[in-house]
Amino acid sequence: MPLNTSNSVRHLRAAWVLPISGPPIENGEVVIEADRIVEVRPATGSNPPNCTEFGQAIIMPGLVNVHTHLDYTLMRGLLEDIEFFPWIRQLTARKAAITWEDWVASATIGAAEAIAGGITTIGDCTDSGSALYGARTLGLSGVIYQEVFGIDESTPVETILQELGAKVHNLEEAAGNTRLEIGVSPHAPYTVRPALMAGLAQYAREKNLKLCIHAAESQAEAELIRWGTGPIAEMFDRRGITWQLPRTGAVTYLNSLGVLGRNTLLVHGVQLAAEERAALQSAGVAWAHCPKSNAKLGNGVADLGMLGLEAARKAATGPPRIGLGSDSVASNNNMDLFEEMRFAVLMQRGVQRKISALTAQEAVEMATIGGAKSLGLDAEIGSLESGKVADLCVVGIGDVHSGPCYDAYSTLVYSAHASDVVQTVIGGVTKFDAMTARGANRFPDFDITSAMRRMSAAAQVMREWRPAE
Repeated sequence: MPLNTSNSVRHLRAAWVLPISGPPIENGEVVIEADRIVEVRPATGSNPPNCTEFGQAIIMPGLVNVHTHLDYTLMRGLLEDIEFFPWIRQLTARKAAITWEDWVASATIGAAEAIAGGITTIGDCTDSGSALYGARTLGLSGVIYQEVFGIDESTPVETILQELGAKVHNLEEAAGNTRLEIGVSPHAPYTVRPALMAGLAQYAREKNLKLCIHAAESQAEAELIRWGTGPIAEMFDRRGITWQLPRTGAVTYLNSLGVLGRNTLLVHGVQLAAEERAALQSAGVAWAHCPKSNAKLGNGVADLGMLGLEAARKAATGPPRIGLGSDSVASNNNMDLFEEMRFAVLMQRGVQRKISALTAQEAVEMATIGGAKSLGLDAEIGSLESGKVADLCVVGIGDVHSGPCYDAYSTLVYSAHASDVVQTVIGGVTKFDAMTARGANRFPDFDITSAMRRMSAAAQVMREWRPAE
């Protein structure tokens, strides 16, 4: 493609360029014009006009975090060392303690954390809807899934669907001309009753909306669905909730309700029965793998073979539709996808006792093109290719903990951290720059100071919160 020599053309050069769609390029260059990538190539000759030389760094596609809860940034470090079901119940109870403005401030700081760590695209599940406003403010792209709850019979399905329609409309209006699209998230099998789950699946199909669900996450959930026992079942009894016992695994149950399909992103997938593999592959479900959150909450380690990794290897079809998710910082404590890659590799190898369980390259692919495929956005993002949107991040590798670099994939997975990101570009626009500024000024087009103050005040409310008698 011939280059336009106008000022809209930018050249980014570094010791390494990692296209993902091709082999790493030592001493490489990415050429951008407006919001698109023009060319990815070896750097030759002297620096052209409008060129940034990053030196000891890796230029790579912007990271794709397929499962976040930006709303819950406020709850980082609040609920620690608690079993999964009590943890989620207390988190839910605390949500009523703060205002809409607090939620927006929390989501805004979450979006800033994401961008500072090289994340350019998210798949976010939000109850309040504030995640859309935080993501929009900082310039993130991705899918914002409106969460839906409703386990008891107190509100008719039709009423919930009408309320959902209004929320989706408002979010779509607020998204405007951004690169954020709206989806639907029936929260989980234990928070959405069967009739409502089926209704939400049908609604998503009719409206052509992407769907996301937390499922097969915890032992408590598995006990409820298969045997009707455990802490969730006991809570249902206390609340007088009648549960229609499926006596199956979560995937089989959701498949019977029409939830699974190509537009479905299934989050976690830890508690899976072997016989559910065929249903997953047949339905073409995408997966959000959240290794740190799953481990921290004591839920286990997802079998990536069950999630499609082995099948993709055998078919040689390229990276499967498996993306990496940090989950909320209430359960993970950060959105460091480099750390997430590292945990993913080490935990798979530790459990399976073999190096081939997951490679560094596969982990990086999960954090980029795999995540893009999982969100249905791989035609535009996930790799550095001519014609794709100029979403990328630059990772410094010249510090004492990261050099020398013999292999870009290995350095990213085994040595890098989110704090090594020196620049994040979304749609050709620099949204984070650690090269020229420190503190809040690292975000060129937004001052996060007021949002930080608001979240700090809301954190004090959380400290003083006590459950109702």
